Amino acid sequence: MYELAYKWGNRENGSIWLRSILNKALLALGSNFLRRVKPDAVIATHATPAGIMTYYKQKHPEVFLGAVVTDFTIHKWWLCDGVDAYFIADERLREKITVPSEIIPYGIPVREQFLQNNRAQCRAGFAWKDEEHICLLMGGGEGLLPMEQLLQALINTEIKGLRLIAITGHNSKMEQTLREKFSEYTQLEIYGYREDVPQLMAGADIIITKAGGLTSAEVLASNLELIIYKPLPGQEQGNAAFLRDNYCVRIANDVPGLIRSVESLCAHAKGIQSVKSYGKPLAAKQICEYTLEHIHVKKFTT
Repeated sequence: MYELAYKWGNRENGSIWLRSILNKALLALGSNFLRRVKPDAVIATHATPAGIMTYYKQKHPEVFLGAVVTDFTIHKWWLCDGVDAYFIADERLREKITVPSEIIPYGIPVREQFLQNNRAQCRAGFAWKDEEHICLLMGGGEGLLPMEQLLQALINTEIKGLRLIAITGHNSKMEQTLREKFSEYTQLEIYGYREDVPQLMAGADIIITKAGGLTSAEVLASNLELIIYKPLPGQEQGNAAFLRDNYCVRIANDVPGLIRSVESLCAHAKGIQSVKSYGKPLAAKQICEYTLEHIHVKKFTT
């Protein structure tokens, strides 16, 4: 259902009329809040608030409106007259912005905790050996990966030097299931929700996860190899295709394909092309600086 809705909304003559109705209705619902706040600038990280604020700007043209596209693909609902600046993940997405606006490829913002992590110190902190291939499995806060199936397949393959780190997020039931089933496997660590994901990524070599835009940006900023497992329909499939074609990221659509990718990365750990040159960890800082500068310019000229 979501795949059909996403594709319908992304057609050339798709659902812009529906977008307009929704955004005008939502603006009416939020009007009291906007009157109280009287924003000088709005940074939208989703297409709907970006669209809502373009109608607000019709009566308040002095407001700076920035749109931070948090994917490696751009849905047509993002494209609205009135956005002052689009901050996009990559220069190669520029042609997808077809409305008059500044287009700045700063990247997708990540938390500052991803910026200053020493790989050797992180590995030492987790007691990971230099010769080990550290492979994270993460499915977001809800653990949206078939962890049990993937772990069993990777364990059965017996890849030399592979240490598996499974992060189940808030899915405590999955965490308990994995602990019970794999309690005897010494090369596997199982955790629930973790606050130190930036350090885990900094110390790891490989990550198996979904194709969310923010997660992908965090991986690119952390300099480890990304394997996307069965991207979901919609923007995840768009993200996965772009990352595969431009950033040397691998996509596995089934378990055998996943095993082949892990085996290949472990076998050529010193020679494969790394994703390290693709990360844009300063995006958040640069977007803030750009916004503050343009607020100042608008106030000064006014």
